[in-house]
Amino acid sequence: MYSRKAAEEVKRELIKLQVNYYILEESWCIRRSKPGCSMPEIWDVEDPANAGKPPLCNLLVKDSKPHFTTVFQNSVYKVLEVIEE
Repeated sequence: MYSRKAAEEVKRELIKLQVNYYILEESWCIRRSKPGCSMPEIWDVEDPANAGKPPLCNLLVKDSKPHFTTVFQNSVYKVLEVIEE
């Protein structure tokens, strides 16, 4: 969720792992102790093919559809249900 992979790809992997719900904490997406240390920036090292794309977590904070449904949300986190077709 904190990488820059496409939502569909992440959803596919979560379904393989039999994940039904995911807790998304926005602060993990934007927090960094120093440049290069945010979760999306760390993923850029592991997945350079997707570097430069928007972080998935930023997109899901705004709108979790069509791959996930927000089932709970407060000021700290969202609980997303993985939608299986």
